[in-house]
Amino acid sequence: MTTSRRFSVLAGLAIVLLAALLRVPSLTAARPYINYVDEGHYLHPVAQMLGRGSWDPHNYMYPQLPLTLAAVAARLYAPFHPLRHGGRTFHQDLVVTNPAYDVLEPFELLLTGRLLSFLAGLGLVILTGLYGRRLLGVPGGLFAAFLAAWLPSLVIRGSIATIDPFAALFALACFLFMDRVRTSERPGREAFLAGAMAGLAFASKYPAVLAVLGSGLTLLLDEHSWRDKRRWLMLCAAGTLAGMIAGMPALVLHPVDVAMALERQNQIYTHSRTAQLWEQAILRAEWDLPYEHPELGIPFLVLATAGTVVALRDKRLARTAAGWLLFIAITLVLFLSKIAQPFRNLLPLVPLLCLLVAVLHTRIRERLARPVWADAGAVLVVLALFGSPVVRWGLQQKEVVDSRRQAIDWLVAHSGPHDTVMLSRELVFAPSELARLPGKAVQRRWILSRAAIRNRIPRFLVLGRISYDGGEPVDTAAQAVVVRGYVERARFGVYATPEALNYWKGTAQLVSVLERKERKTPRTQRTPQGPGPPRP
Repeated sequence: MTTSRRFSVLAGLAIVLLAALLRVPSLTAARPYINYVDEGHYLHPVAQMLGRGSWDPHNYMYPQLPLTLAAVAARLYAPFHPLRHGGRTFHQDLVVTNPAYDVLEPFELLLTGRLLSFLAGLGLVILTGLYGRRLLGVPGGLFAAFLAAWLPSLVIRGSIATIDPFAALFALACFLFMDRVRTSERPGREAFLAGAMAGLAFASKYPAVLAVLGSGLTLLLDEHSWRDKRRWLMLCAAGTLAGMIAGMPALVLHPVDVAMALERQNQIYTHSRTAQLWEQAILRAEWDLPYEHPELGIPFLVLATAGTVVALRDKRLARTAAGWLLFIAITLVLFLSKIAQPFRNLLPLVPLLCLLVAVLHTRIRERLARPVWADAGAVLVVLALFGSPVVRWGLQQKEVVDSRRQAIDWLVAHSGPHDTVMLSRELVFAPSELARLPGKAVQRRWILSRAAIRNRIPRFLVLGRISYDGGEPVDTAAQAVVVRGYVERARFGVYATPEALNYWKGTAQLVSVLERKERKTPRTQRTPQGPGPPRP
């Protein structure tokens, strides 16, 4: 291996390691609770599949492929579960009937989903680098991977349980395989694989299949004969269909249910108003993520625009860039037409934007007498734009502790085996957390707990600030029936709790821990005493 090749391999490995370090802290954030609203939507169907012992979720709001992968990973882990949980099997700890959205037990199921997203996120960084190397050479590929490793929209979703990294990975693979048609000795195979990647992108997130249109445009603009291009396009279409069916058998087995799920999903995006995409891109990230900086930022978008101009003026890159732009344009038109506009839907576009910035870097590098200065400058620009906020994000995620866990930690330290703890059902505590309490735990809705509170039956109360039907939240710990008999000992979190159990509660809902006051013993009256014996 030559020195330059050894250096590029080591640099690539260092970038992947860096990407992993930036994403790892979120893997156990808020344990054992959900850390992002979509984690439950993704993994509750998986828990039900595992509980039934089936491979069909019977719920197609999310496509099948990520759910199947999570079920496979959970089944591979299950034989080892008793070693870590005192002999209890995975299925004994699996919660499938609890109506509370926040309860995903055992935690290893949630961790499995996060690990899969983590691996898909690393795969995105690697694939962006490989695609960049193919188009731009080794330096361009390394820079593209380095940028993907740091970009906030990829980092903050790199280790939460969600389907979007899978969709982005397969959409990018679709473009890569279609680009290989130009140079492969078996272009038909590459065209089929490009289609198959688009099909798997559909089986990960439905709109991601649109990548096949962009990759198809790059093939149409190629210089091969129309006969060859027609044959390859047909193979690409066949591959797309094969990938869709392989990744989502429900398309064949339950087509009506899939169609109904698509219609239901469209209704949700049509009726739920959210922050606009441009606001999340350049002002503040998606509202469900505690990242107070933009997903991309104006400087990054300016660089990507400049890279687009350079690519379109380069005869070698123009056809490829045209395919990317078609995919970007169609995706933007689709999601900008919706009232709900979460940025996560644009994740398949982000690696392509990284490659466009890498095109600009490569052009600048080619024009410098000492290209190393372009490399150093590019690294410094990335670190200046994203380094500080992304590193802070990772450090904060490492320290995220759900307020419910903090409350249980306090009770474990201050209660005994003979103490009864009554917890507000609206707060939704995980069974594994309640099992840590040394005494008896009773969960009860606020409206049903006041008689026990009035009679001071439990020694400890765990209450919250409950929001009913979007009205003014009720601080249950401050109610007269509570204040008369209990005193607050600890308080964690800040946000009100929605009453409905099927809502995500967040990691910082307000949780108050109260202890029963000692009953006051009435003073006994002193009995009057008669005269004592005569003094000597």
